[in-house]
Amino acid sequence: MKLLNLFSAFAVAGVLGAGTTFSPTPAKAQSIECGEPYRIVRGDSLNRIAWRAYAGAASFQFVYSANSAAIGPDPSFIQEGAILSIPCLDDVSPSTANASVLRRASTTEALPPPKPRQIRFVVGTDWAPFTNEDQAQGGMITEVANVAMSLADGKPSYKIDFINDWGAHLQPLISDHAYDFSLVWFRPNCDLVDKLGDGSKFRCNNLDWSQPLFEQIIGYYTRAGEARPAAHRDLFGKHLCRPSGYATFMMEEYGLVEPNISFTRENSPAGCFEGLLSGKYDAVVLASDVAEGAIAKLGAKDKVAFQDQLSYVATMHAVIAKTNPNGKQYLAALDSGITKLKESGEWFRIVTRQMAEHRAKTK
Repeated sequence: MKLLNLFSAFAVAGVLGAGTTFSPTPAKAQSIECGEPYRIVRGDSLNRIAWRAYAGAASFQFVYSANSAAIGPDPSFIQEGAILSIPCLDDVSPSTANASVLRRASTTEALPPPKPRQIRFVVGTDWAPFTNEDQAQGGMITEVANVAMSLADGKPSYKIDFINDWGAHLQPLISDHAYDFSLVWFRPNCDLVDKLGDGSKFRCNNLDWSQPLFEQIIGYYTRAGEARPAAHRDLFGKHLCRPSGYATFMMEEYGLVEPNISFTRENSPAGCFEGLLSGKYDAVVLASDVAEGAIAKLGAKDKVAFQDQLSYVATMHAVIAKTNPNGKQYLAALDSGITKLKESGEWFRIVTRQMAEHRAKTK
């Protein structure tokens, strides 16, 4: 079957999904075939739909990405009777990205200034499927930015360098304008900057943001069979876990910070879920695609509840320093390319292929 229009709009109202165990079965079961439209029925949630369609890691994120423009920023709100596109994981197309613009740099020593009219991107690795030197085209977000720049108004010259010191990207590399853009950063809710931590405040105050390159669902996971939290405030007094190095802005804006909660970092997603299952932690906060893989590897899909109603959509962006003298011009060029990429359907073809390849490697 041909892929349906992924961005056809429908009204979004009414919560149909609630906190569910990880592999739920809806009250009215329909067969779900990829490439076919699926009509939402009472009792459905994106989590239930995804598991019935794919029954594998990253499936919830995949269904959301296919329908994000229609669903909007809250994946827990879907409308009975609305039509979703269920694309096939093997419906992929070859990359159109220009691999010659990618360069691996092994140092953060002082670099020469940008060439005239050349836009320079810096990106790190080891964040599959988003940015990863060992992945085709440098990962999903690297490829999205690459193809977007090839479509940008004015056809500007550009380069993308891998420098694997994430801590140096914002300071000094783009703050001192050795590079223009850094890939890829989550955008905190800067309207609530007083509630955010120091790292998020720095980004709000010092960076300009491209249009979203990807929207990732951040989920809250609890033990199956326990009372579900109706709102984030219901987690006050609980012990939450998030892996080391992961941003916490999605928790900060809801007050999920100490002393309202107890908070622990683990070295890996699996460590958080092992602590959840043992009773050490009350909830895990993690991107749904990463969480699904970790839960599956632990064989714990029936022991963990995904709390749909607390889901948070975090947007990923290229960032440029507000002090960059060419910042507005470069940002307009990149945004023009992102718009063309999404309007053409090429954005989702990249996402489909990159997620399918990553899924195959992590089974």
